[in-house]
Amino acid sequence: MVKVLILGAGYGTRLQRDLQLSAEYRHLLGVPKALLPLGGRDALITHWLELFEAHGLKQAKDIFVITNEACYDSIKQWATRHSVPLDHIVSDGTTSNENRLGAVPDIMFAVKHFHLLQNDVLVVGGDTLFLHDFSLSHFLDTFEEKNKTSNGRPLCLVTTYEVSDADVHKFGIVGTDEKGAISSFLEKPDPSSTTNRSACPCFYLFHRQALPIIDEFIQQCQKSNAPKEAYDATGKCLAYLYPRFPIQTMPISGRIDVGGLQSYIDANRYFDSL
Repeated sequence: MVKVLILGAGYGTRLQRDLQLSAEYRHLLGVPKALLPLGGRDALITHWLELFEAHGLKQAKDIFVITNEACYDSIKQWATRHSVPLDHIVSDGTTSNENRLGAVPDIMFAVKHFHLLQNDVLVVGGDTLFLHDFSLSHFLDTFEEKNKTSNGRPLCLVTTYEVSDADVHKFGIVGTDEKGAISSFLEKPDPSSTTNRSACPCFYLFHRQALPIIDEFIQQCQKSNAPKEAYDATGKCLAYLYPRFPIQTMPISGRIDVGGLQSYIDANRYFDSL
């Protein structure tokens, strides 16, 4: 059974800087990105909750959230409003962007805390939403079908979408082989360094057998005293994983990524228009 892990432990420093300069949106200062009101919902994360529940993934046993200490109480209040068990919410114990664990360590922190090592785990960035034509059923069915027909070699599944040359430097960019498996990964590359234009958002369905490799990646980075930037972004994890464990891709039409204030305004306008 697939378990869902929503990442909500980031500090949204760029958005917070933007909000300090905005009279219209200043009231959102301090609100975690995952809890920003969006498209008629009380929180961005509520869109995910409704989508997962509509496809049989229940908050009482299948959906988990990791946040930080600064946002913990707010996330718990959201969870209470939506009947999400409070023991499905965990804080990573950090209090600022300076002492953050990083997204990849947060994944393994939560996987171990919630005892998910024996499950396939769908990791979802708490500041990301997909466009209205995204089919979760198709995504989950693709994962199941690909694993059934992989000759006993398990694989992970991620989504990709095409970006313009001007946006390549903002995202993790993948290259794929003739079967759609990841064959290269560059984190926020210069557009001139690659001909690939497929961005890979944080929506990763990790096969349970891949989880120990992710843990291995974190431990290697920490033992070598690598800077946090070497293993913070989730794309760094994919770059380590794909040569060691197959990662299949599924194209989608696009996504909404709440980074700064303008992207939040655009996201709100998009979901209000549906």
